[in-house]
Amino acid sequence: MRVINFGLLDNNMEDQRNIWNRLYKNEGGKWRKETLNLPPIFRDKKILELGVGNGKTLKAILRQKPKEIIAIDISKEAIKLSKDRFKRKNTFLMKKNVKKTGLKRNYFDIIVCYYILNNLLEKDRQKAVVEMARVLKRGGIILFEDFSEEDLREKRGGKIVEKGTFLKENGIICHFFSKMELVELFSKFSNMKIDIKVSKPIKNKPDLIRKIISAEIKK
Repeated sequence: MRVINFGLLDNNMEDQRNIWNRLYKNEGGKWRKETLNLPPIFRDKKILELGVGNGKTLKAILRQKPKEIIAIDISKEAIKLSKDRFKRKNTFLMKKNVKKTGLKRNYFDIIVCYYILNNLLEKDRQKAVVEMARVLKRGGIILFEDFSEEDLREKRGGKIVEKGTFLKENGIICHFFSKMELVELFSKFSNMKIDIKVSKPIKNKPDLIRKIISAEIKK
């Protein structure tokens, strides 16, 4: 695979924002499947969701009646899409960057970080984790879920930009996490429980494995 020099792309995050705007404007409404198997811990809590997209996970969170939820995304089209779907007095949708949200320090009980860090380069993943630590209360929890290394999407490849990170044909960055990498990334947190789920979604292709890494991380 050819390696891209991302030092030449000084406006990489701006480029990613434009790509996501286009995807959500053209296709976002099709992605309606609700996130399943959220733990029953959101009731009466203050929640931050990173990367709300079109609200697949937000819908599931709201079923548990949180006290307040702020859901953010870098894409204005994603925010528009979700605002059209969710109009509740305790739900706030904001166009913000996960690296620097501008939200209150030590404010949230729970942060939901599902399939967002994979779209960042390593230095930006680290900044996002520092920001999560800033806005999460002491004793608060981060729920993390993302693509694991050896997932079938990794085998589809793309242009490699960093270790475990690819640039897909549609221009989106996609990273695949190892367990040890996740431990290191969240090393400043007090406690972490990691799980890896493996499945074979295509019956006649047993070599294609879906591999998802999840974690419950406590500050």
